[in-house]
Amino acid sequence: MIVIKPILIEYKSIDTLGEAQHYVLKAVVNNGKEILLSHPNLFLYHETNGSINTSKRYANIISQFYSYLSTEEKFSNIDISKYHVLIDNRDIRKWQIDRQIKRVEKQSVKPTSKTIFEEARILLKFFKWLNSAGYVTNVSVQYKDWRANFKNKRMLNYIQQKAKKVVDAKNIKSLDKERRQSSSKSLITNKEIKALIDAYSDPVYSALFKLSLGTGMRPMELVQFPFIGNGDNKHIMPYSEMDKDKATVEFKVIGKGKKLRAVRINIKDLKELDDTYIKPFYNERKKLYRKKQDVECPPSILFLNKSGNPITPVMISRRSNDAKLKAMQSYPDFREKITFYEARHWWPTMFAIEFFKEKLLNESSEVLYAAFGEALRNQMGHEDLETTYKYYIDMARLVYSAQQGAVHELLVSPQKSVQELLDEMEPKNTQKGV
Repeated sequence: MIVIKPILIEYKSIDTLGEAQHYVLKAVVNNGKEILLSHPNLFLYHETNGSINTSKRYANIISQFYSYLSTEEKFSNIDISKYHVLIDNRDIRKWQIDRQIKRVEKQSVKPTSKTIFEEARILLKFFKWLNSAGYVTNVSVQYKDWRANFKNKRMLNYIQQKAKKVVDAKNIKSLDKERRQSSSKSLITNKEIKALIDAYSDPVYSALFKLSLGTGMRPMELVQFPFIGNGDNKHIMPYSEMDKDKATVEFKVIGKGKKLRAVRINIKDLKELDDTYIKPFYNERKKLYRKKQDVECPPSILFLNKSGNPITPVMISRRSNDAKLKAMQSYPDFREKITFYEARHWWPTMFAIEFFKEKLLNESSEVLYAAFGEALRNQMGHEDLETTYKYYIDMARLVYSAQQGAVHELLVSPQKSVQELLDEMEPKNTQKGV
């Protein structure tokens, strides 16, 4: 096996004339000769310069993959600097399988199937960059045949046999389950929600966080919500001008994987958005946009910051991290792990509690219920319905069990906005609220 070392370097970039800092890969071949891997290093420079943690992670993944390839017969007589030309989708899939075999051999909970998949997807980003940069590769980023399907029974049996373990050894499924169980499931509490909302220095982020709580939308989806919609969303406009006969409003949004789906939004949450952001702030920020851009702010853009700049997912992440640090000071029990994304888990958990109620404590609730499952998939935009279903059933069961005495305060009613629900969730006795 060829040893490949990730090395952190710092220098002045001739492209930006600023300081560059990222990892590079150096291979030590059999004769002791050291070789810099040009193509991976170009990728690391262009795609990870500016984020040391990302650069380190990507460098480690590519180094592990290249080290694995060096043990394969296909690459035995190939110069490591030429690997990228011969690698194909099958090699990426075989690497995933090899990692699972070694994991089962060691009976280790790490790396999980999810981690193995995610790291293989990062490899695909590397080859996509090579393709777009004009370098020759044999990897197709258009097809999903690079994925190793670890839910396939034949695949599981093959891995179990290759691992040469006794019959009662833990398989992939049990190891993944053990890993999930070792990571405690917990929902953001109402006190943490209020602390984070209050900690944002710009109310636009509080409005976005509340909208995420009420819909389960991702940051990239939230910023698409318009002031006035068109096409499939032509019915969307400020609350005062909307049809209020229905309890929810449908919003067509392009989500992860560029897939279009319909999200249901509580009409009361739109009123909250109108009262706390649109009426007091939007018009003034629209004027700032006009002044800076020298064009009118298009009706497709609703969320603008104090300077009149359209909000992006990156801005949400950065401002939420700042708010979290502030919230941790004002509320000492605020957990460091809490992020903006926790809002996305809040809605489906509340939905499960509303839907199943006391049945959550019955094992039969784990059986796929078509109506609930389809509504959950449509709202969340997940392909893997079974995994999504079980995750939120488990989460809801934990919350329900902890709050049996006050569970009625958790239920998401079409007549209540997120803010009204949070106000009602204030503990009325000594029992700790959710």
